[in-house]
Amino acid sequence: MKGDQLDFFKEFSYKLLTYNRLVGTHGHRRALELAESFLEYLSVLPQKEVFSLKEYLPQESWLQVAEEKIKAVAHLGVKSVELEGYLKRDYLQGDIALIPDLSRDKALRAQEGGASAIVTYTSTGEYLYGGYTGLSIPVLSVREADLPKVEDFKVSLRVNSVEKNLQGTNLLLELGRGPVIYITAHLDTVHGGYGALCSGVGVALLLFLYMELKDNYKVPYRLRFLLTDAREMGSKGAKFHLRGSTKHIFYCINLEGVGWHSPCVVYKDAGGYNGERINELFYKHLQDVGVKMDFCSAEDRDGDHIPFKEKGVQTLFLSSCPLTVRHTTYDNYEAVCWDTVELWYEVILSFLRRFHRL
Repeated sequence: MKGDQLDFFKEFSYKLLTYNRLVGTHGHRRALELAESFLEYLSVLPQKEVFSLKEYLPQESWLQVAEEKIKAVAHLGVKSVELEGYLKRDYLQGDIALIPDLSRDKALRAQEGGASAIVTYTSTGEYLYGGYTGLSIPVLSVREADLPKVEDFKVSLRVNSVEKNLQGTNLLLELGRGPVIYITAHLDTVHGGYGALCSGVGVALLLFLYMELKDNYKVPYRLRFLLTDAREMGSKGAKFHLRGSTKHIFYCINLEGVGWHSPCVVYKDAGGYNGERINELFYKHLQDVGVKMDFCSAEDRDGDHIPFKEKGVQTLFLSSCPLTVRHTTYDNYEAVCWDTVELWYEVILSFLRRFHRL
């Protein structure tokens, strides 16, 4: 990425990453307008896919022990609820489970084990603003500093939420002809923070890769650049897009978590193994261009490539591991490692250009 282009990228990213992009908010609308204005600058009219969804949005949540009220943050999708229980790491049926660094697998085990709710925390010291989990029990986050006030106590747990009718919008761009390769990133964020790494940088990379390739793409594959929406509400945008046939879709490359200082390829995630062939091709490409990158198993991670994987499409998950700032207020513009962003840009661009020769 040349100097002027990198400056343009940083300027665009700064505008995008100064908004919380939760679906239905002013920031979400401004981010969508920013993406569309970028494409207008390129004289490109994207295909828009508009869909409706309902979601419970937490407004206020807390834990109370005796007379002390401790702030908590409920995950997206948690309904209004009021319950009591003992908050324990070694929870029994009816207890509230205390689980650090919550993953979907841990959450499902807690629900199946009879926990009435889940409280989680991270070592960052910040609240974890989690996305939709699909659980029937509430999930809340507290700060690690507040644990001595609540752990092993009987607590009252309270969430006040509102159910809203929302509108999501996917943007789709296309280049070339032939079997289809998707490059995808999601526009929306959770309800706290700015989502720089999840997945604002991915959005910017997708748009700039399209800009670079649109006038000089001669590869016998069709590239589809898909900006998805409502990822944090259960990948609703990706699922809406895939409601039809996937007959000619060979591969999907997901850019979520790129831009942190620990670039990696996630070969196995919460949805199982990603595509064997495309992972092998990317590994060969990295060797050819002399770039070293870890291939990681991160079974607590998911993304908008998983609906593709569930349809039988080979997937490549490009991200960072570990990604400790994910879904916290630390996931902001200042967290971006620009050397890593440049690395991803050059590696992905060259991979797409030479994909048919690997």
